[in-house]
Amino acid sequence: MKEVESKHITNACLEKHEITPALRAKMIDWMIEVLTNFKCRELTFFLAAKIMDRYCYSTKSSKKISDLHTMGVTSMFIASKYEDIYPLRMQIVFEKIAHKKISIETMKLMERDIMECLGSSLGIPTTYEFIRLYMKFI
Repeated sequence: MKEVESKHITNACLEKHEITPALRAKMIDWMIEVLTNFKCRELTFFLAAKIMDRYCYSTKSSKKISDLHTMGVTSMFIASKYEDIYPLRMQIVFEKIAHKKISIETMKLMERDIMECLGSSLGIPTTYEFIRLYMKFI
């Protein structure tokens, strides 16, 4: 797991963007709240955060503060499809999570951009998996 993780280090993922660490932290807090309210698995949150960070690190274009909400919502949607037995549906994401402020088409475009940037590779270790592994040895 450590070897796979080392290929996906996202340190300084915000350097080329207008998004600040404080804004990212607020987005992460909101993602926890949303995914908890929709009864998603804990691993879904960790994967969503990893997806968003990897995307910020890998994308060629500089992201503005206004892009952060779309990136967060779409990362949660992708992570839910990957991890949850009953994933979030696009219509629910549009109406209840994005509050109809991000169009379905915009989310689809962001999803495609994220998946292209990540090479469609989502099966990477997250902090959650390392914590679970370490807890077994304590």
